[in-house]
Amino acid sequence: MTHTLRALTPSDAAAAAALHALAFADPWSEASFAAQFADPAALTLGHVEEGTLIAFALFREVAGEADLLTVATHPDRRSQGLARALLIALTQTLAARGVARMTLDVAEDNAAARQLYTSLGFTEDGRRPRYYTAGGAVPVDAVLMSMRLQG
Repeated sequence: MTHTLRALTPSDAAAAAALHALAFADPWSEASFAAQFADPAALTLGHVEEGTLIAFALFREVAGEADLLTVATHPDRRSQGLARALLIALTQTLAARGVARMTLDVAEDNAAARQLYTSLGFTEDGRRPRYYTAGGAVPVDAVLMSMRLQG
């Protein structure tokens, strides 16, 4: 199947919220996505296949830095390189805009995401103890990561 890669808009908020609910125990609301997608500081990209959103990533750009707010892939489509393609495309866009550094945080127990981010060049900067509580009986640390794009 073929899919298109495109920027997301507020009209994609319901689809993003539904996909996020499949990917995370503590999903964002449709209203949260609509607000983010309407924000000029947000940079979004999604894979759409036959009219269905199957993966997306959302960055927020502020003062020469960009923070990865969330990335989600449909559970049936994981390990197919969709998130990697999104992050590479968005990294190139951010670098072209003059963004110097990208940051993110990821749950310590999310080995697949941590491996992806490390393979793309992100390095660990620190931790927020017991930051993530959704979906587990015991809170887990947030691993803070960053990647320098320029300078």
